[in-house]
Amino acid sequence: MGRRLGEYTKDNTKCMVPVNGVPLIDRLLGQLSRLKLDRVVIVVGYEGGKLVKHIGELYTDLNIEFVENPVYSRTNNIYSLWLAKDYLQQDDTILVESDLIFDDVLLNMLIDNPFPNLALVSKYETWMDGTMVRIDSDCNIVNFVPKDAFDYSNAGKYYKTVNIYKFSKEFSTRKYVPFLEAYTKAVGNNEYYENVLRIISFLNSSDLKALPVTNAKWYEIDDKQDLDIAEALFAEEKDIIRKYYGRFGGFWRFPKMLDFCYLVNPYFGESRIVEEMKANFGTLVLEYPSGLKVNTLLASKCWGVKEDYIVPGNGAGHRPG
Repeated sequence: MGRRLGEYTKDNTKCMVPVNGVPLIDRLLGQLSRLKLDRVVIVVGYEGGKLVKHIGELYTDLNIEFVENPVYSRTNNIYSLWLAKDYLQQDDTILVESDLIFDDVLLNMLIDNPFPNLALVSKYETWMDGTMVRIDSDCNIVNFVPKDAFDYSNAGKYYKTVNIYKFSKEFSTRKYVPFLEAYTKAVGNNEYYENVLRIISFLNSSDLKALPVTNAKWYEIDDKQDLDIAEALFAEEKDIIRKYYGRFGGFWRFPKMLDFCYLVNPYFGESRIVEEMKANFGTLVLEYPSGLKVNTLLASKCWGVKEDYIVPGNGAGHRPG
């Protein structure tokens, strides 16, 4: 339903949200149409009729079939996938969540890889949210880490699930669907299908391997901030500069970007001050900061300048012209 996207999903399902003028579903179906697929199965719920009408006869080469989740407002993606369980058992499957935007190469990576059961993953970065995994040296997924179990002390060992998977017919028939059915009966329908994969990984970590995406671009769009970032990441060449500089002050969300004009603090980096701030983070967040007089005294002490020559500001910055 995409409530966090506000007015963008007031009258339309999430995958109908346009990124740089192209709805997510149109981009995805265009990518799938370049693959040799027997069919595409789309689970619809909120405003599903509008989605079906929008797709219409545009992608006849894809042999699209629809599955309806009539109780989408009371269930989660585990139930939507359960409704499509018969299709999972009929053929090898690529599972893609429709709120994603990604480079074409990701699907080719998935299909061309010889392992039959794969999850695309990306090395954890601070902007990522949701289910994480830990993998061993052979890229076996040894654990799925749900959001409420995330541990920042282990962040360097985490990979984020891109939410694009490849399952073999045998894996779905013998393991995934039986566990999916058992889990929904035991726990309920308002859950995530990754929880079932987590159980399978505990039993046999070699059943599902991770495939890191390295430098390929992808983004999951859950809110307006995500949409704005995605539009910058996937902008056409003529719009890239404008899209990025429209996000001035938020460039840290693009960790691979080299920025030669952004104002930074040269005293941070790997210095001890970062560790000191971590140790005192609770105080920094909860207490009111020092006033102008105290800041003036501290600056005078640090740089050996008389207080009369120091004029503290109020944190307003601008980009040099």
